[in-house]
Amino acid sequence: MDSIYLKNMISQLFPEKDIILNYMNIPLFVKNIIPRKDISDFTIKKGCRFDQDDFKIRFLSEEELDRLNGYKSLKKQIEWLAGRFLVKNMVKEFVDFGNTELFNIKLAYKEEGAPFLEQFPSVTISITHSGNYAAAAMCRAPKNIGLDIERSDYLPAESFMRMAFTEREIANIEFNSQKRFNSHDDLSDQQRLTLSDQNKFYAHHRFDGQDVMEHWTVKEAFLKYIGRGFNERLKAVEILDDTIFYNGQEVMNIMIHRFDIESQYLLSLIYG
Repeated sequence: MDSIYLKNMISQLFPEKDIILNYMNIPLFVKNIIPRKDISDFTIKKGCRFDQDDFKIRFLSEEELDRLNGYKSLKKQIEWLAGRFLVKNMVKEFVDFGNTELFNIKLAYKEEGAPFLEQFPSVTISITHSGNYAAAAMCRAPKNIGLDIERSDYLPAESFMRMAFTEREIANIEFNSQKRFNSHDDLSDQQRLTLSDQNKFYAHHRFDGQDVMEHWTVKEAFLKYIGRGFNERLKAVEILDDTIFYNGQEVMNIMIHRFDIESQYLLSLIYG
């Protein structure tokens, strides 16, 4: 598959020197790379068995194929494939420069789940996916990175808000949301539905979904940045605007980049 074809499927961002960020539409990836499989509605189906012949180009090793076939849900399989595909093509284009076949580029995981490249341990990577999009970031300099993507129009339930954010964070999100709207008439249909389901909580707190998800993507990106993921307590990380506190201490020398993807998804990148 030539580079022009890939560029039509993969979008690239270059937020800083030595940092590359690629993202792609997962249904488009499925259509182009796994055309022989009927994978419509992949988010709700059980896992299926894949063979090397199912892929338009070979990018998985036999060991990776075995791992893929061990997942029980098709959603997990497709998201895992999309992340692998993005990272391997980034390695080939920006690190290895085409010397290694895609199926020989090896991704592994540290003890707490952070991915890394076996052949290029000094290159840091982060992978994320949500809904119809997958994204991956790579840094060729000795820096840590973390990446997260989420839908921008989602307003979560009270249980999530209470679990994920401190009281100071909730107040900060609400303050930012007040700048966006003055009445519930400005909310989307999905947000109105959520408000009606959670009226007790949202009668006292008024949020815009974009502010909530912006906040959440930065928090999850930071959890990946420190290599802990969800092994760390969510409230150990506190985001107040562009300042990050970890276990009560302000985190210094860290950069945050936010991107709007197709006016539907929010993507946050942290590095330092």
